[in-house]
Amino acid sequence: MITRLTCLCCLLVCFTLNSQTWRLVTEPFPPFLIDNSEKPGWVHEVVIAALKSQNKKAVIEYTQWARALKLAKRHKHIAVLGAFYSEERAKVFYYSKPLGFANVVLFKRQDAVIRYDGSLESLLPYTISKGEDYVSSEEFTNNTTLGITTTRDLVESLYLLQQERVDLVAGTQEVAEYWLAHNSKLQNSDVVVTALNPNLATHQLYIISAKSHPQSIEFQNELEKGLVEIINNGQAEIILNRYQLSDKEKQAFYSPFLRTEMP
Repeated sequence: MITRLTCLCCLLVCFTLNSQTWRLVTEPFPPFLIDNSEKPGWVHEVVIAALKSQNKKAVIEYTQWARALKLAKRHKHIAVLGAFYSEERAKVFYYSKPLGFANVVLFKRQDAVIRYDGSLESLLPYTISKGEDYVSSEEFTNNTTLGITTTRDLVESLYLLQQERVDLVAGTQEVAEYWLAHNSKLQNSDVVVTALNPNLATHQLYIISAKSHPQSIEFQNELEKGLVEIINNGQAEIILNRYQLSDKEKQAFYSPFLRTEMP
């Protein structure tokens, strides 16, 4: 009886582990993470495909970025998709290998006179909006002399810029350009928004999981094995082509996982 009961318990544990669903969370971060059932974004698709290749189901919840980080810290979700690196975050989260890159820039109204020479000192006269818990650059984020205000997300910051309630917005260029072209709230304005040079930073994109989560390392290992598998079997290439990634973008995705050049 004891032997049969032990075997039954082992079978139940094995079944639970093999049928586990990983719960992931992020903020809409197009074109990487679009939150659209027809075309959810290439990072969304490669992560789902990678975990599926390891016989793991995954669901991705979309919410506000600050809330996504809190959910992961509280173990409500195993990982957050599309995070930039910061020393502060690295104290709390494990980082995957990078999946791609994104550029953080300053945006202004086209008709506004902004004297920005690349130094943070040149930004002192201006009010700058950014999303809550967004990483722009270490230097920018840690500067206490700049007039930085926060909003719930990049769309809200861009809206304040259009309404002339702030002078600048710090945000990811690729994401902002997508929202300006597709978000109805922003498209209601005739104000033209442009990016300033130089960039504040170029960041790599990671999948992060809380160090305190008991399955965090297991998740990261399965994710990496899955990403290598879908790269080797050609499934990743199909996904990246669907989103028309450039050769440079593809190489940024492939290179951390393979020693050879991209297919």
